Amino acid sequence: MKIGIIVHSQTGHTLLVGERIREKLQADGHEVQLRRMQNLEEGETKKPAAVQLDSLPETARFDALIFGAWVQAFTLCPGFTKYVEQIPDLGSENVSCFLTQQFRYKWMGGNRAMAKMKTLLEAKGAVVNSTAIINWSHKKREQQIEELAEHFTSQYKA
Repeated sequence: MKIGIIVHSQTGHTLLVGERIREKLQADGHEVQLRRMQNLEEGETKKPAAVQLDSLPETARFDALIFGAWVQAFTLCPGFTKYVEQIPDLGSENVSCFLTQQFRYKWMGGNRAMAKMKTLLEAKGAVVNSTAIINWSHKKREQQIEELAEHFTSQYKA
């Protein structure tokens, strides 16, 4: 399968999770491309209209897509919102998504951000099959990342 992993990552945490997923998928024989986008300007903004992204990764030529973003101020980072607003309809049933958040518990913004992420992707015609939230300051972070990578890759095993 051709699988695209598209992440919005500022600090590199979300990118690191995307890389771990990519490694597992490639080990299973899939053709995987990891694309990172980030805000051009430093600093936080809460409005998607104020965000300028360094790139707009395309989605059309993949059999499956995995999206990754991060939680900012208890909701989805505005850069990912801006990205989804600008891409064409996805029309794909093979979509998964994940978030990274600094806090230890999903209820501290992660659940809300994931609900928003799913809503945005579904409005573009995606059927989101799997989701995951990585709690960066949790003592079991590495275990969470490993379980996420295993869960996402298990969907594409022959």
